[in-house]
Amino acid sequence: MRETDYLKENKKAVDLLRRIGRFQAFSDEDLDAFLAVGKIKEYEAGETIIKKDDIDHWVFFLISGEVKIVKGEKTFAILKHSGDLFGEMGVIDGSPRSASVWALTKTMVLGLNCADLNAQRKEYASVFQYTIFRLFAESLAERLRETNEEVLRLQAEIKQKDALIAKLTKNASNETIWL
Repeated sequence: MRETDYLKENKKAVDLLRRIGRFQAFSDEDLDAFLAVGKIKEYEAGETIIKKDDIDHWVFFLISGEVKIVKGEKTFAILKHSGDLFGEMGVIDGSPRSASVWALTKTMVLGLNCADLNAQRKEYASVFQYTIFRLFAESLAERLRETNEEVLRLQAEIKQKDALIAKLTKNASNETIWL
């Protein structure tokens, strides 16, 4: 993993963030403030970004590449869109990480240490808090919507299978066995 230092003067980093939909509404000054408390991190394919059970206050925005979120032995999600947010659950409730996140390809992220947001840039504290939690809420609403659709799909699938089982059971009980 390779990470940048303080990037306030780094136009390239601001340009990278500007291409992410979630950051387009922000001024260059706002983006500079995010970069002042964050780090652009680059990971090679296979590198761990978040390790399950770790406790930290980092949240990440995908800039480029693909990441895989794994819970237990199951792949929970693959993120590949600029602006995708991950790592927010531990920041919201302070719990240990419930999943691991690995880079599938060469990946670049903006990492923000939310524990440092208020301390390092007091003049931006309320902007950071509002912005981060607004982005968290948008991301969680998106995921809840997807989860609801999946639950409805699975319920329909179960209903179809139950109907098929009932039909097969009825047919089996109506058959006469000849000896």
